[in-house]
Amino acid sequence: MKSIYFIFTTFVFVSQSICAQVNLLNANDPSEIGVLSEKQKKELSEKKFLEFPFVDEKDIMWSKIVYEEIDLSEKFNHPLFFPDDKLYKNERKSMWFAIRQAILDNKIEKIYAGENPNFSDLITYDRALEIIQNKKWDLLISSQDISSYIIKGVWYVDKRYGQLNYRLLGIQPVSNIDIGVEVDALENGTESQNKDAKTPLFWLWYKDLRPILHNQLVFDDKNNAKRISFDQLLITRRFTSRIIGVDNVFNDRAINRYVVDDPFMQLIESERLKTVIRDFEQDLWAN
Repeated sequence: MKSIYFIFTTFVFVSQSICAQVNLLNANDPSEIGVLSEKQKKELSEKKFLEFPFVDEKDIMWSKIVYEEIDLSEKFNHPLFFPDDKLYKNERKSMWFAIRQAILDNKIEKIYAGENPNFSDLITYDRALEIIQNKKWDLLISSQDISSYIIKGVWYVDKRYGQLNYRLLGIQPVSNIDIGVEVDALENGTESQNKDAKTPLFWLWYKDLRPILHNQLVFDDKNNAKRISFDQLLITRRFTSRIIGVDNVFNDRAINRYVVDDPFMQLIESERLKTVIRDFEQDLWAN
């Protein structure tokens, strides 16, 4: 596990040195500030992001599919939430702004229904536009309307290296407003939603998103000279999350289905599942 994190860390530092200034010092005109130069675009091209290594199925000795929620109200997750859409659109974008723009530009060919986290039900481009368009106010869903992301990933032990690894499979934006269409997801199951409930939108296969998220840098309000892409942020798990469900015999039943009406106990169960996964690698060497 340490080796793969070392590779990711090395790649992140190299990318930071490449993309630090965002054309601030070399701009010939103020309009060029925040616009990537041709050299920077080439260095940030989709060929540059670190490809996922091939994993032979026979080398996986243990795996667990996990659903997590990234709460954007938590301070550590603010790089995914800010800045506001009305600010600079070239350099400073939230992750939702980048995803929404890619959908509007038809750069994402496959979008999956929110009620099926197994990526088997495709929706049309028109349906996707219908979802991201708030019918009630006739406005596109903004970054401030996204309250969290649900991610689906798999923790697995590769017996060749004897280590626990993580692979992000898919991501689902969750809106905090009633968008005026019927959508559902793992978090809410098949029950009807009230207008104050969270509204999961759709699932996106993460490998389809990587070229888009790799080309968009995360705004760092602490040090603008050390920035990474959204892809690097997600792959290296630079966010806080809580487990909302794991694969099980009950159709991947979410925690809130069997720990009902008690948010505190749901959090305790989430931490228990996290501990079970984290301790599995340690138990490999216990004997």
